[in-house]
Amino acid sequence: AVGGTNFATKSVIGEESTWDCGGGGFSDTFARPSWQEDAVTNYISKATAAGVLPDQNLWNSTGRAYPDVSALGGQTNPYCVGIKGGSFGGVAGTSASCPVVAGIFAQLNDVRLKAGKSPLGWLNQLIYSAEAAACFNDVNDGSMNNCNKGTVGFAALDGWDPATGYGSINYSCMAGIINNF
Repeated sequence: AVGGTNFATKSVIGEESTWDCGGGGFSDTFARPSWQEDAVTNYISKATAAGVLPDQNLWNSTGRAYPDVSALGGQTNPYCVGIKGGSFGGVAGTSASCPVVAGIFAQLNDVRLKAGKSPLGWLNQLIYSAEAAACFNDVNDGSMNNCNKGTVGFAALDGWDPATGYGSINYSCMAGIINNF
């Protein structure tokens, strides 16, 4: 799953903050898989100690956690796209960040194919690996509340969190390690 971020400063490419209208949390349907157990348990411990978790009756502490990663999706700095007739407009939301992440992984597959390796396939165990964790731009500013102003959402903290996952992909770093998988 892919979450959304905003650039911390409008019109400045650089540090990212959590897009407050993004979705994230814990599934009521699917149990937490073993490959994300350490990351999620670490988040819950840190967030509990910091006193920043929503009331426990509002979320399932044993469910599959999401998002896994994020990309720019907020409306502060939307993607500029051409529209029929020659005009341009902004596109934002996780409907914009998901294709960005898919494109990055497609480029990483190209790196592997050029090295004579197979495509990546299922990505979650890669994303949650210790080696790949260093290849994300960690977003630890803000929280997401699904655009419900005045409500408490999940805070972005160091490492994986249910606001932005591991953060946005650092392509150069990931391309440097991708052939190890």
